[in-house]
Amino acid sequence: MTATKHEGLYYRKNKRNKKVFYARFKIEKKAYLRKLGEEPDMSTSTAHLARIDMIAKMKGGTVINVKTIDQLFEEYVESRRLALSDSWYYNINRNYKKHLKKVVGTMFPEQVKSQDVQRIINDMLEGKNEKKKQYKPSTVKQLKDCMSGLYDYLKKSGIDVHNIGRELVIPSFDNKIYFTISDEKAQKLFDEILNYKELKWRAYFVWLLHGRRKMEVAKMRWEWLDFDSMIYRIPAEISKTTKDVIAPITELLKDAFEKYGVKNDGFIFEGNSDSGHISSTGIDFQWRNIRSFAGLPKMRLHDIRHLIGYIGVNSGYSLEMIGAVLGHSSTATTRRYSNMKSDSAKEVLSGMFDRFVK
Repeated sequence: MTATKHEGLYYRKNKRNKKVFYARFKIEKKAYLRKLGEEPDMSTSTAHLARIDMIAKMKGGTVINVKTIDQLFEEYVESRRLALSDSWYYNINRNYKKHLKKVVGTMFPEQVKSQDVQRIINDMLEGKNEKKKQYKPSTVKQLKDCMSGLYDYLKKSGIDVHNIGRELVIPSFDNKIYFTISDEKAQKLFDEILNYKELKWRAYFVWLLHGRRKMEVAKMRWEWLDFDSMIYRIPAEISKTTKDVIAPITELLKDAFEKYGVKNDGFIFEGNSDSGHISSTGIDFQWRNIRSFAGLPKMRLHDIRHLIGYIGVNSGYSLEMIGAVLGHSSTATTRRYSNMKSDSAKEVLSGMFDRFVK
């Protein structure tokens, strides 16, 4: 018999010179050889799927994948879209289509070898790709994260396949943001946010001063706020940590909500986009105004989180307490600011607001 490109799939020619497909596999160490079908009723691709289906049935219904990397990647990014930013969604789709799709897109997960993706990574780092462009390790790491995330998604979906993303090697590099700011500049930023003329956007940016991420706040709903207990919940589906986050409603945040206008349900920050909430474009426009008025033209929106970490460390709060504000799962992430428990988060935020809110 002649082997095909698919593992365990073979064929032999019959008298009419048509391929007859056979599957070879083992279940609990017992070897099997089964006829699947023949041309023209069956092609190599459908024979491969038939083999997988046969194994699944013989194993008693164990979930086995019958979709290509292209199909599964689309499912994966859609499953994460609510939790992460529009830029993440755009970048991961662009990098997949640009660098991975041609090589692994039509394969099944169990067919992809780490060497296939490592070769792409090496060529990008060495400038041996089609455009002869040499990419930075930080850019190439997105491909590793892409594959690791995809295979983690498959595992959680019940598909038992080895995560090749964890075998990929990227040269060591420092991807941390080391953020510093003078008290004077920090004060100007606070003043601009707290006195912003549009109450809707004032409430939005005041919330960011509590350590929240851009799109987390954009997608929040009134139903997730509990003013009786003075806490709010960020559901796992929109949280970057993929877990529910419980955080305090401070007096400053409550005041911002009340001036904006509290409602019973719906998106807190309604917008004109198809999603119903404010868009990344609208947020970025307002942020350009604020940083321009504050004299901070190069400050990124995400730097507000770094600002909170920096102020917290320099105010003497522990890394664990600062991590409670920012939602970090370990002090290693928070440690960069030295160059969730709700009570801890509230203490750090109160100390910061006492210092900068006049």
